[in-house]
Amino acid sequence: MSPEYPTIQSLAGAALAMMLKGEKISHLDFQTDTHSYCLRHPVYKLRLAGWPILDETRPGGIAKYSGRRTHYKVYFVDPSKLIVLRKELGERLDRFIAAIDELERRIRDEH
Repeated sequence: MSPEYPTIQSLAGAALAMMLKGEKISHLDFQTDTHSYCLRHPVYKLRLAGWPILDETRPGGIAKYSGRRTHYKVYFVDPSKLIVLRKELGERLDRFIAAIDELERRIRDEH
């Protein structure tokens, strides 16, 4: 069963395209790219749609006021799963990524 693609003009679509390119993304990467701080919900939606998204917890530093150690997550698709997805979804996967890239190019050109 193939995973369900998100709409191209969505945060889930932007996040998926980044991960399908082999990137590991954090909320800060996502904010820089999309100007949206929330990455957790698009990842949640992608997982529900059948995309094999993994995460790793990384140390973030020391919180300024509490002095506690902080952490954050990075999200990604396992490289071996990317190979399988490329074989199974082939050109459809490439067209999805290209559509996201084109949308982002048009948005950059307008601003």
